[in-house]
Amino acid sequence: MKTHIVIDPIPRKADFQTIQAGIAHLSSLPNTVKKTMIIREGVYHEYLECRLSNFQMLGEGEVQIIGCRFAKQNLPSGEERETFRTATLFLEGENVHLENIQIINKAGAGEQVGQAVALFNYAHQVQLINCRLCGQQDTLCTGPLPATQKDGRLFLTPVTKERKYCRQYYERCWIEGTVDFIFGGADAVFDHCSIKSLACFSNGYITAASTAKEQEQGFVFFRCAIIADSEEPTNYLGRPWRPYAQATFEECDVGAHVHQSGWHDWDKKQNRQTARFYEKNNKYQGKICRESWITVEMEDD
Repeated sequence: MKTHIVIDPIPRKADFQTIQAGIAHLSSLPNTVKKTMIIREGVYHEYLECRLSNFQMLGEGEVQIIGCRFAKQNLPSGEERETFRTATLFLEGENVHLENIQIINKAGAGEQVGQAVALFNYAHQVQLINCRLCGQQDTLCTGPLPATQKDGRLFLTPVTKERKYCRQYYERCWIEGTVDFIFGGADAVFDHCSIKSLACFSNGYITAASTAKEQEQGFVFFRCAIIADSEEPTNYLGRPWRPYAQATFEECDVGAHVHQSGWHDWDKKQNRQTARFYEKNNKYQGKICRESWITVEMEDD
């Protein structure tokens, strides 16, 4: 059985015309076998669940995977879809590599459709290189998730293998959104990425980490460009989805669209005692006036 396959939307010299068909083929191989999927240039309107390990997905030319599911969408059962069943691509595996892939959720503005995830990344030891993640509210979800929702209910997700820790790496990626558009519990490094805040109906928030209390590192943004179309300072670097949220921005270029206070406590003063937010040697295009619960280090300190 082939371990190296080619996907092409046009029937020519390719193994499959859809990405999901290729995933189904590779899923019959043992986890320990190295698997490669080459995706030729094209637009793929698919909803993908990929649980492959030791797997690489490589795009040739401009590869777009597009979905439009959203949290407020009514299912045939009458219930709403909710956040974690909206992803265009769901990943759950180990030793996974994606390169030159665009993952898009085109559902629209959060005030109308609610959360709409482009990538739900529940994989461990995963790399994304030169990928684009595009959406609005909740663009990128990084596992693991908290044990329960804030009201005590369980999350509705496609997860089949629960994890307490995920290590992820994003290099030269473009990630855009409005509210909480990079969120979750991963130990995730964003290296030389472009992080774009889109126009929003209210305040915008880049991160919403749910880092576990015992986990030292959450989100680390290293030498990233923190950008937006507008310089209106109505965006925040982050807010804590759970009390021990951890996020660091280091040697980043931070645009004037970021509010002078930088961070938000999600209207819970007690989060200021537990959240771990750091800024190190960044360049700021706008005014900064951080509060005492935020740690800021500059080269001349």
